[in-house]
Amino acid sequence: MDESNLGARVRELRLLRQMSTRELARRASISAGYVSQIENGQANSSLDVVRRIASAFGVQWTELFSAQPALGAVLRRAERPMLSAGNSVRHFRITQPPLGNVEVLVSEYEPGHGEGDESYTHGDSQEVCVVLKGRFRFHLGDQEFLLEPGDSLDYRSSTPHSIVNIGDGPGEALWVVTPPSDMPPPTAD
Repeated sequence: MDESNLGARVRELRLLRQMSTRELARRASISAGYVSQIENGQANSSLDVVRRIASAFGVQWTELFSAQPALGAVLRRAERPMLSAGNSVRHFRITQPPLGNVEVLVSEYEPGHGEGDESYTHGDSQEVCVVLKGRFRFHLGDQEFLLEPGDSLDYRSSTPHSIVNIGDGPGEALWVVTPPSDMPPPTAD
């Protein structure tokens, strides 16, 4: 392992997530001094430690060895990874590694189709929905909202919610979720 490249990447991700050395150490079950040694390229890290650090960031361990573009990365619409697809609803990932503290998706809905129901929840993340195209009926708890292009709604994903495209044509919504609902919640200090 190239410890200097690993250390630079760990420091980059830690600062990106506004995480202290002590917090990273706690989440990875290692000492803060060991984190400092890793970041300074002075420690030989085992694969187990690398995996625990990656898990603390919410990324795959191999991403700790991937250089990221200094100015950003372009993701073309046609190259968006499809997360799930049915005949009526398709989800595409926008955020790419190393972003692990936020998830951005674009979902496409055929007319009359949607997701969720009066009991649908997932985790306890902050979620924002922005309608890009179409008209949607959004149920949030016992409230109903009609959303059109440019409208947005934010809520906790632990609140029962559902969305249905009530327009005549295909609809599209942008979702921002933090932390990603498939990540475990941070533990208390």
